[in-house]
Amino acid sequence: MAFPVWFKDKFGPHTLELYEDEILQTPYQLSALRELFGPPDSYPVLDLCCGWGRHAVPLQRMGHTVVGLDGCRYFLERIERKKITRQVSRLELVQGDMRSLPLAGEKFRAVIQMYTSFGYGTDPRDDRSVLGEVYRVLRPGGLYLLDLINWTLARRAFDGKFEESYSNFDIVEDCRIEPGSNLLTVKRAILYRDGRKAHIYSFEIRMFDRETIIALIQSAGLAVTAVWGDFDCSAYSPDKSYRMIMVCRKGGG
Repeated sequence: MAFPVWFKDKFGPHTLELYEDEILQTPYQLSALRELFGPPDSYPVLDLCCGWGRHAVPLQRMGHTVVGLDGCRYFLERIERKKITRQVSRLELVQGDMRSLPLAGEKFRAVIQMYTSFGYGTDPRDDRSVLGEVYRVLRPGGLYLLDLINWTLARRAFDGKFEESYSNFDIVEDCRIEPGSNLLTVKRAILYRDGRKAHIYSFEIRMFDRETIIALIQSAGLAVTAVWGDFDCSAYSPDKSYRMIMVCRKGGG
């Protein structure tokens, strides 16, 4: 399977600055994960699409054995540098594709997929492939947490042209929702203030309402046990919630 053609353009050094507001929420998210997981045991946690390790690294410091998987080599190399400078242990890094995980089956006590890292494949069937792989690698009774944006609110906000400033660059975006679909198309220009050439790229991501994603998850054999509106574990509200977080289990445990 090939990554989408825009993959290397979207993910790289600039990504950390684009997500600077989200990064501030990391301790809050980790607190919720700590409560959800309970005490560490002998089985590992998979951080699927782990990025630069903002969850994977702290989770292993809590005592969990963690596997971090991502398709972006830059992110994994950044974590490797942390492993050297901070003596990170109990953390294995794997470069791979979430649609075809290079991992043994029924190995993980939990899989987490944070901050809308789902729906990026070039074909809607890829979403079923991802969920099928999650099911395959989870142990019976294992937990799957899928963190998505609340599409009910986002579809109102992400349709039009936007400009925003960050520490080292400005961005200009043209966001469009394909009529009659859940496909969001974004054309983005990153305009650096230090004279570097503008970084211009486009990408697509599928968004989901609650009923659609629950049906998709259930079709993979996973049970949805809760839907949170944020990492305070509050109930999801289509008209108010910032996130739509699916808490799921694999049967048999």
